[in-house]
Amino acid sequence: MSSDSSGAPALLTRVYDPVEAEIIVAKLRSAGITAFCKHEAASVVYGLTVDGWGQQDIMVRPEDLEVARIALEVTEEPDGEE
Repeated sequence: MSSDSSGAPALLTRVYDPVEAEIIVAKLRSAGITAFCKHEAASVVYGLTVDGWGQQDIMVRPEDLEVARIALEVTEEPDGEE
């Protein structure tokens, strides 16, 4: 059985900063994509960030995976000119 037919969430990306994770989830939600952050509770309670404890998995529906990847792409580079 594939993950698409099971309805289980799909891993979009993994980050190790909870603030970055919330920014990514907010950007996805603003694009109309259902997303959430999955993490170990101990990493939040104790502030642990070693050995994977600070790992934040950004999860989306399997059918939204490709659209979510596109939504996170940087479309313009800052030119650095004032």
